[in-house]
Amino acid sequence: MVAWWTGGAWVLYFTDAPTLVRELATFQAPWIAYIWIGILTATTYLLAGHLREQVCLYMCPWPRIQAALTDEYALNVTYRYDRGEPRGSLKKNALLVAQGQPAGDCVDCLQCVNVCPTGVDIRDGANLGCIQCGLCIDACDAVMAKIGRPTRLIAYDTETNVQRRQTGKAPFVKIVRARTTLYAAIIAIVGAAMLYTLATRRAEAVNVVHDRNPVFVRLSDGAVRNAFTMHVLNKSLETRRFILTVGGLADAFIEVAGDTAAHTGHPTVEVGPDQAREFRVLVTSYETLPPAASIPLIFRVIDTATQRQATTADFFRGP
Repeated sequence: MVAWWTGGAWVLYFTDAPTLVRELATFQAPWIAYIWIGILTATTYLLAGHLREQVCLYMCPWPRIQAALTDEYALNVTYRYDRGEPRGSLKKNALLVAQGQPAGDCVDCLQCVNVCPTGVDIRDGANLGCIQCGLCIDACDAVMAKIGRPTRLIAYDTETNVQRRQTGKAPFVKIVRARTTLYAAIIAIVGAAMLYTLATRRAEAVNVVHDRNPVFVRLSDGAVRNAFTMHVLNKSLETRRFILTVGGLADAFIEVAGDTAAHTGHPTVEVGPDQAREFRVLVTSYETLPPAASIPLIFRVIDTATQRQATTADFFRGP
C-alpha cells in the first residue's frame, strides 16, 4: 500500500491531481496513468521493500559524493575508539580495570550494528554504507546510560579530534577552511542563480510546430497557406486571454482553426490557470513569394490585460 501510494503520488505531479484521482476511482483515467502507477509501485516495492541496503550501497550516489567531499576535519558519525578500545564485555572490562589494565567503554553489545539501516559496523571506521542517520549514536547512548558510563561513545566528531585525544591534546572544530569556503561559495552561486531564475521567470510561453504533410497549400485564389500547431502555456493562477500575431510577412493573415468569432486579423485565445492549450493556426500569404520560399516568421502571444508577451520562431514555406 505504501508503494502504491508513492507511485500514485508521483503520477499526480504531471496532471491535475483531483481530476486524475476522480478518474482513477471511476476507472476512466487514461491507460498511461494506470501503467505508470503500476511501474512506480513495482519499483518502489522492489527497491524499498526488498533491496533496501543494496540500494544505499550500490545504487545511491550519495556515499560516493560524501566520500569525495569529506576530509579529516569533517564532522561525521564517528566511533571514538580512543575511548572505546579495547572493547569487551561488561564483566571482562570490569575485570581488566580491577587488574589495572586498559579497558574501553565499548561493551561489544552490537546495538550500533543492529540499528544501522545498511548494516555498517561504525566501529570499523568510515564506510561508504554509512548514511549519517545517527541511529547508532542513539542506540549506543542508551546502552551507556544503562551501564552508568558517559554517553557519546559514538558521536558526530572528526578523525583529527580522535587522534588528538589519543595524544593528550585538546579537541577542536575547524569549520572555516578552504574546502568549506569553496562549498559555501558554490552553494551561494547556485542558490542565487535559482532565485534569479525564479524571480524573472515568465508567466507565459509559446511554441509552434510546422505541419509536415503538406508543408504548404495553394488556395484557389493563388494565396499560399501554412499550418502550424501552437502550444500556449499560462503559468499564472488566473485565466488569461492572448492576442496572436505573426511577423515576417507583410500581408500575412493569421487565424485559429475553428474560431468563428469576429476579430480584426489578430485572433484571441483563452488559456485557463496553470494550463497549456493547443491550437491549430493557419497563416496565409497573398504576396508573391520567391521560388522555394523559406521566410522566417515570428509568432507572438500578447496578454490582453498586462501586455506581457512571449515569442517563438518558425518558417513560412512556399512552392
